[in-house]
Amino acid sequence: MKKNVYLLSFLAMSLLIGCDDNNDNKNDGQSSNNITITSDQSTLNKRLDLTNSGVISIENGALTGKSAETTNTSFPLVQIAEVKPPVDAIGRTLQASHVTVNGNYAYVSYIMRGDAYSGAIDVIDVSDPYKPKLVTSALIPNTDITSLTFSGSNLIIGAAKDVDKDTQLAGNPAIVFNMELSSGLLTDKLKTNYLESRVTTDVAANTSNYFAVTGDNGSLYKINSSTKVIAGKAALADLRSIALTSDKVVTLSGTKGVNIYNQSTLALQKSFATSNDVSGAKRTMDIDGTKLFVSEGPNGLGVYDINSGSKLQTIGITTAGEDNVTNAVSFNDGYAFVANGALGLNVYQSTTQLNLLGSVGIAGSSNYVKSSGDYIYVASGTGGLKIIKMEKPSTTFASCLTYGLYNQGKDLILNSNDIKSYQGATAINSAIINSKAVLTHCGSIAILNNLTLNSGGTFNMRGSLSQGKYQQSTPTQLIINSGAKLVVEGSVVIWGDLTLNSGAQIEFVGNTSSITVYGKVTKNTGVTITGNYVDTENKLK
Repeated sequence: MKKNVYLLSFLAMSLLIGCDDNNDNKNDGQSSNNITITSDQSTLNKRLDLTNSGVISIENGALTGKSAETTNTSFPLVQIAEVKPPVDAIGRTLQASHVTVNGNYAYVSYIMRGDAYSGAIDVIDVSDPYKPKLVTSALIPNTDITSLTFSGSNLIIGAAKDVDKDTQLAGNPAIVFNMELSSGLLTDKLKTNYLESRVTTDVAANTSNYFAVTGDNGSLYKINSSTKVIAGKAALADLRSIALTSDKVVTLSGTKGVNIYNQSTLALQKSFATSNDVSGAKRTMDIDGTKLFVSEGPNGLGVYDINSGSKLQTIGITTAGEDNVTNAVSFNDGYAFVANGALGLNVYQSTTQLNLLGSVGIAGSSNYVKSSGDYIYVASGTGGLKIIKMEKPSTTFASCLTYGLYNQGKDLILNSNDIKSYQGATAINSAIINSKAVLTHCGSIAILNNLTLNSGGTFNMRGSLSQGKYQQSTPTQLIINSGAKLVVEGSVVIWGDLTLNSGAQIEFVGNTSSITVYGKVTKNTGVTITGNYVDTENKLK
């Protein structure tokens, strides 16, 4: 049976059903899915790609037409890897659809574009900040995996399955799996709930229940985490997304707007309209206190008061286009990340309203975003899953508290004998420290291109430094010239090349400092490297 699923902007799904035989009573069976789990590290490593890794910039110019002079200097970002999508058992490339995070593990779901059903789930370990590992992957045949969440130590999986491959579906592909995990890793132990409609569009969970929404003539479902039995249901058309507060269930319909239910009884408490969306496009929501962020496709992002339903802010699409649509939104630690399709990823700081910091260009399209901890996960239609790290200061140095924030523009140039000190998070294009100049930076600093320390110059780096891009045709470089010194108390990651000219010095302070160099290291005569440090790539020997 064809699924009639299409992609409008990567995650868009047709929710129109052609089969009407719905059955909510078949939720006791254990589905046999013939899951293939791969944990071989050498095989999985082939799907990690560093090609576009390194420091990336946020620029307002991408939206306003201004020059790169508007590059943001207070929000450093580093792309640490891309994950290529898996290929199923018969050689078809899948497409990322959703991300959820639990501790140091990120779980990524995949679907099959077109009429065929085929899916997968990846587990990525980000415990090492600059060296993510794809630790396991599961192929799930005849099934599109659309969304993921956690209920206790189990993974809750929203999906749609080929009705010709499972007689219990009774013409309705929408299902929810409850997967037992083993120390956070995937297993083939699944409990299946058979739902109504063509696809389960989204899932969410609290400590005692998990919830699912299905599209078109679908419903909101409440499922008991212990018994795995459906404990409640509320019908609503064209459901796209679900979010939870401490006592409410919030759903988004493409035609019926936002509906808010009592979490215990599923009694409808409030509803309010949002922008009508194109048919079948899955969208996401997120919540910050009383603010509800709603992705509204070609109408951009809407911010609503969750209690009154009043619209607080509209952030429209700046450039019209079929692929210029707000697909997803994720809120994390005072920032909103908005996936705008072909327009890339927008980053906003949240105060009374969302204030634009700028845009990050995403190759292909920015179709789904999830931010958690220090990471931003972006699914791109052609570029796989991008893992971006926010370079947040991890340590407050008491001796640096009197230093100000960086305010010298996108290029930092210290003239001879200049002395400058900064703290906090800094993102710049390039830096040159000239003869006998001294730069002290406490916190996190990301330098997109070259960093040059000229004769007698000193860079005291406390916290973290990320510099350059990985394997560029013209390599980015960190150059330390004769008599210049780099003092490191913390971690340094150099994505390009490191050149140590005659008489160059690197001094590591403390017992926990580290350096990672992905490019080529050139050491000339008379180079001095002192202190205790970890050389993760063994490049300085």
